[in-house]
Amino acid sequence: MQVLSNSVKLARVLGTRMILLNSNNQFLSSLTQFSTSPLSSLQFQLRTKSSSGRHRAAIATADVCDSNAALLVNGDLRALDPIFKIYGQRLAFSGPIVTVKVFEDNVLVRQLLETEGNGRVLVIDGGGSTRCALVGGNLAQWAHDMAWAGIIVNGCIRDVDEINACDIGVRALGSNPLKSNKKAVGEKHVPVQIAGTLIHDGEWLYADSDGILISKTQLSV
Repeated sequence: MQVLSNSVKLARVLGTRMILLNSNNQFLSSLTQFSTSPLSSLQFQLRTKSSSGRHRAAIATADVCDSNAALLVNGDLRALDPIFKIYGQRLAFSGPIVTVKVFEDNVLVRQLLETEGNGRVLVIDGGGSTRCALVGGNLAQWAHDMAWAGIIVNGCIRDVDEINACDIGVRALGSNPLKSNKKAVGEKHVPVQIAGTLIHDGEWLYADSDGILISKTQLSV
C-alpha cells in the first residue's frame, strides 16, 4: 500500500471493500468523504504487497466462499470450525501453509519462525491443549520480522498485549501465562487435524474477521 500522508491511511482491504481512517482514527463513511478532503488530488493505488514487501492484499473469506461454491462441495475449500480467538493487528491475512505438530512444547515452532516466512502462514497443531502457551510476544515479533503473514495456534498464546501490538495475524484458542516445555518433540510439515479439518503443508489459508478457510490451491475472487 502506498501511504498518502499522516492524515489519511488505508486500514484494511477485503476484496473490493475498503475502510478508511482519518488522522483521529475515525472511520470515514465512504470514498466520497475521502475525495472531498484537501488530499483529493493525490493519487494512490493498492498493491498486493506493502512497502515492506511482505503483505498480500486480503481477500474477504465471504467473497471466497460465494465465488467458489463448487470447491466447497468437493472439499477443496473448507472452513474451520469457529473456535479461534483473534489476536494481532492484522485482522485479514492469507498465504501458503506450513504445518507443525507439537504438544506443550514450542521448540519446533521457534525453529520455523526463525526462518524466512515469505508471506506464509504457520499452522501449529498443539493438540488443543490450553495448559501452556506455544507462542508469546517475542515469537510473534520474530514472525513479523521474518515476514510470516500469520500464525494459527490450536492451543494457547501468552503476552497478549505484545501480540496485539504486533503487525501480524494470530488466531488461538485462548491465552495462558505458563510457558511450554523445551524438549524439541514434534513433527514439521505433516498433515494436521484442526477444528474439524485435515490441513496439509503447502495448502493455502485465508483468514479474516469472519473465519478461516483452507484451500488446496491459491484462490482469487
